[in-house]
Amino acid sequence: MSIRHCYIHIPYCASKCPYCDFNSIAGRSDEWTVYVQALLQELRRLPTGPYDTLFMGGGTPTILPPELLSTLLSGIRSHIDLSDDYEWTCEANPSSADAERFKVLAEHGVNRVSVGVQSTDDATLSFLGRAHNAAEAHHTLAEATAQFERVSADIMFGLPQQTAEDLKRDLNLYKQHGITHASVYHLTMELGTEFHARYKHGEQLNCSEQQSGELFDCLMTELATMGFHQYETSNFAHSGAECRHNIAYWTGQNYHAVGAGAVSTIHGQRCTRHKHPKQYINSITAGQNAIQHTETISDIDRINETWMLGFRLQRGVCIQHLEQLGITQDCWQQQAGALQTDGLIDFNNTHIWITRAGRAVQDAITQQFFLDTED
Repeated sequence: MSIRHCYIHIPYCASKCPYCDFNSIAGRSDEWTVYVQALLQELRRLPTGPYDTLFMGGGTPTILPPELLSTLLSGIRSHIDLSDDYEWTCEANPSSADAERFKVLAEHGVNRVSVGVQSTDDATLSFLGRAHNAAEAHHTLAEATAQFERVSADIMFGLPQQTAEDLKRDLNLYKQHGITHASVYHLTMELGTEFHARYKHGEQLNCSEQQSGELFDCLMTELATMGFHQYETSNFAHSGAECRHNIAYWTGQNYHAVGAGAVSTIHGQRCTRHKHPKQYINSITAGQNAIQHTETISDIDRINETWMLGFRLQRGVCIQHLEQLGITQDCWQQQAGALQTDGLIDFNNTHIWITRAGRAVQDAITQQFFLDTED
C-alpha cells in the first residue's frame, strides 16, 4: 500500500521561544534559499503519491519571503500528486504571516493554516518570548480566515498566575474569528529549553496542580459551549474540522518526511535527519540521504506506542489493532476493569479510551498498559 502522508520541515524562526524544544533555529536568512533547494532535492526522491495529507511545519514556514515561499510550493506541486480530497496544512506565526504570504499559500493549493497565537495578552506573549503582540495575532487570524476555510489557532495554558478569566479571554478568539480547530497546550518544562534551565534554578514558571485542574475544567467547558469536541488530548474541533495529518500519526500510519530534523516512519523503520540545517544541506547536496539516526521499531515498542498514541485520542485505542499486534483482551482486561470501576477509562467492543476524569492522570494510566521492554 502506498504511503499517503508527508511532513515537510522548515527549521527557521524569527527567534527561539524559551519553552520550545522543536528543531528550530533563529535567523540564518542567508541560507534559506539553499535550504529550500536542498529540501526540494530530497523531496524529489520520494514517490509522487498521491498523498492525502501534507504538513509544512517548523520552525516557521511563513518566515520565508513570498517569492521563496512560492518557489518552495511550486517545487512541491511539480513533484507531488495530491488526492482529490487532500489536506495541506502550513504553520504560520503572526510575526511573519501576512495577506501576501497567505495568498501565495492558497494559490499553490494549501487549504489549511495553523497559526501560533499562544496568548491574547501582551504581557503573557512577552513572557513566552513571542515576537508578536495581541493586536498582530488578531490581525493575522482575520487575514487567515479571509483566505482559508480551515484555520487552526494554538493557545497555551497552565501558565504561572494564569486565571480562568485569562484563559476565557484567550479562548474567545475562536468565537471572535469563527475558527473551527483549536490546539491548546499545557506549558511544560521541556529538557533543553531556556524555561527548563530557569525552572531548575528555582524560577517559578509553572502553575500548581490545583490551578492546572481548574484551568483544564475551564478549557473543556468553554470550548464545548463553542461547539468544539476534544478529539485528542490537546486538540479540539468542530465536526469535520479535525487535522487528518495528525490523526495519521496518532493511529500509527506510515509517513514520509523531508527537511532538517524531520522524522519519517515507514514499515517499522523510523529515520531522523540531521537536525542542524547546514549539515542537512551539505548531506543532501552531496547526494546523501541526510539520515542521522535509524531505529527499527520493535514489536514491544510498537505495542506501547499504540497504547500511548491511542489513549491520546478521544475515541481511544482500537481493539482490533491491538489484536493484530498480538494483544488480546485477556492481556489488558484486569487493569482495564479496575480503572473502569474508578471512572478513569471505559471500553466497548471496538475501543478502549480514557474518560474526562482520567485525562488528569493520563500518563499514569497509559503506563499501566505498557509492556516491559526487557521482557
